[in-house]
Amino acid sequence: MKGHVSKANRLNRKGKSRSLRLSLLCAVSAWTAFCFLLSLSPAQAQARLFSSQAKVIQFSGVVVSGKESNPLPFATISLVNQNRGTVADASGFFSFVAVVGDTVEFSTLGYVPRQLVIPDTIRHDAYSIVMPLEQDTIMLMETVIYPWPTREKFREAFLSLELPETEADIIRKNFNLATIREQAKHGKMDADMNYRSLLQEQVSHMYYQNQVVPNNLLNPFAWAQFIKQWRRRKEADKMIQQQTEGYQQYGNGDDSYYEEDYLDEE
Repeated sequence: MKGHVSKANRLNRKGKSRSLRLSLLCAVSAWTAFCFLLSLSPAQAQARLFSSQAKVIQFSGVVVSGKESNPLPFATISLVNQNRGTVADASGFFSFVAVVGDTVEFSTLGYVPRQLVIPDTIRHDAYSIVMPLEQDTIMLMETVIYPWPTREKFREAFLSLELPETEADIIRKNFNLATIREQAKHGKMDADMNYRSLLQEQVSHMYYQNQVVPNNLLNPFAWAQFIKQWRRRKEADKMIQQQTEGYQQYGNGDDSYYEEDYLDEE
């Protein structure tokens, strides 16, 4: 009888020790879970508590520019308040695993970041979008660069500035017939003109080699060409003189020259 009682006591003691161990293990597990939830943010703790009910999907799409709809390569796609995400490829395409209700942020250099919340009305296990990003325009302050260090230096340079001649004075000097003739008379030949003259002499010498050089004084065709060029030169000098007189009248403020031309045309 004593053996049966002692055996029952032993079994009772083992059952109590087991229950004590289980209760202690549950308490430690609850305390660990509580401390872990305290270390998380409210959103993360709620996501951890309801992780068994969250729906996992394959989130993919293309990041493009807002106006031209051109792909934006290597754009950053990240989950807000989470240390994960992905980077788009050279054509702007991305794909990664996300959870319904996550907030996704799209960003790239030179464009305004944009956020998107994955809707909870998704019926399938995949969700694709085309995300346009607007260009980020930054207005800089106006910068004026002056060629003078101070306003006083600018005022001094402006007051000592020599104004150029009028247009009529420049035209009168450029079309002065006497000046043009004097420059043509005493003008020197440059390297190109000397080269052409020497080349012409060599060509003429080779052309009439072992022959009698013709005398143009007895050539009627040469005289006809000379008279024609002389008439052209005379007409050109007359035209230059008329233009010079017209510019002189224009510079003196006399409009009678133009009035006579206008009446002649009528």
